[in-house]
Amino acid sequence: MSIKPRVSRRLASIFAALCIGVTGSAQALSLVVEDGEIAGVSGLDIQGRLYDVTFRDGAFNAIYPSELSGYGPLARALAQALLATKLPIQAVPGRRTDLRPRGCQSTDSCTILIPEHSDGTAPNARMTHTVEVIYTKDRFSKVPEPLWPFDADTDTQSMPDMLYAVITPAH
Repeated sequence: MSIKPRVSRRLASIFAALCIGVTGSAQALSLVVEDGEIAGVSGLDIQGRLYDVTFRDGAFNAIYPSELSGYGPLARALAQALLATKLPIQAVPGRRTDLRPRGCQSTDSCTILIPEHSDGTAPNARMTHTVEVIYTKDRFSKVPEPLWPFDADTDTQSMPDMLYAVITPAH
């Protein structure tokens, strides 16, 4: 009986388990593309938990659930996670060269607003303070540092380069 083959088999099993774990987590992240637009991102890992993000046009008070006043620190964490994703946008089957987040009608760049906190809760907030993620040239390219104040009743449908991100726990 030799110890060397046993150790080698054990190491091979551990390595295989690690590879499966890495593959499983890499497959969890995906773009949600509908009608030639990025409708969202599913399976985004933020601080060890998986979230889905959808992109929506509208006003804070109209699209967010009642009693939401913002996502708190999760807003900045989501922005950084989007920035770090390096989504394989070029690999999307049938991809159009102008693929961009749903609600973005600008050909240059779009600002995705992620509410951190508001002066009240939806549907009665007056002002919301958002973290911004800039989407340009097929990628999430930067996250400006300061929060941006935004009138909670302003509808982003009338702003071709702005939209909101809605965060939900992944299914």
